[in-house]
Amino acid sequence: MAQDLDIKPFPTYKEVRDENLKWPKLRSAKYWEYRKNWVEYPKKMFVSDFPIHLDIETTSYCNLACTMCPRTIQMKEGSGYLPENDAELPMDLYKKIIDEGAENGLCSVKLQYLGEPTADSYLTERIKYAKDKGILDVMFNTNATLLTDELSHKILEAGIDDIFFSVDSIIPSKFNKIRVGADYYQVVENIKNFIKIKNEGGYDHVQTRTSMVLLPGTKDSEIEEYVKFWKPLVGIVGFDEWVDHSSGHGEYEEYNPNFVCAMPFQRMFILYDGICTPCCVDAKRAYVIGDANKTPIKEIWNGERFTKLREAHMNGKYTNIQICKECYIPFTKVKGDGLS
Repeated sequence: MAQDLDIKPFPTYKEVRDENLKWPKLRSAKYWEYRKNWVEYPKKMFVSDFPIHLDIETTSYCNLACTMCPRTIQMKEGSGYLPENDAELPMDLYKKIIDEGAENGLCSVKLQYLGEPTADSYLTERIKYAKDKGILDVMFNTNATLLTDELSHKILEAGIDDIFFSVDSIIPSKFNKIRVGADYYQVVENIKNFIKIKNEGGYDHVQTRTSMVLLPGTKDSEIEEYVKFWKPLVGIVGFDEWVDHSSGHGEYEEYNPNFVCAMPFQRMFILYDGICTPCCVDAKRAYVIGDANKTPIKEIWNGERFTKLREAHMNGKYTNIQICKECYIPFTKVKGDGLS
């Protein structure tokens, strides 16, 4: 059955890689076993005792108002899913989560969701704690606006494994319009300085990548220039199609009746206040599966709510789950109105 299923976490994502990347050769056998399981578990619809990966939102704060970000849209709509005052995940709760994960075979963590991780006052401490506990792969995405030389040194020294830079255009004026509050030239300078510090410090095992959301109207010539500029610097360049996250999102086409989402077999999301959700699409907490303040991660992962969602996918009935029914991932094309 699995051979006939379209199991893709992000069907619209593509990337270009430098053929001479150093970091893959420097990763351990355990790392590659984890990456194998990342792919194989969803194909087999196998549920491990504990998630392979946790997405941990360390802060609710972001210094930008990017046009396509669910956080920005929530702020504009006044949807009430963000705290009145910005908050950070308590360090004692973070340690509790990592300790439980280390005891149960957790392989990787991403220290971010809607917030900007470099604004988290505990960022370097969180990285080091996870690495000291034996977590194989510690990563985060960043807008790079706050990535000073000092912070770059601290992040690398703490043991970061992967850092992904969100840079949505090679055209400065367009970038500044998309990433409201950022300055293109400063972001590029910050990333260049990070790469220089990484290379000079001998951190060849660290994976770096720039990613670009392909907003409506993006020309092939811009994509080509983007690859030409960034690939020699970071090694990997990624692209993802734009998705309208507003309440009146775009119209989906080419419905896929055989779709099974990979995420419920790989990962779980823990938000800044400990609330747990099943996937990256549930920014509005429509399908809460537990609270890490009250319940161990292992129990939430194997709990009734998450099990019900998985079984709906396994039995070809994912549309019985409202967030899955409304999700863009099962579809191969997304239509929208453009940059707002």
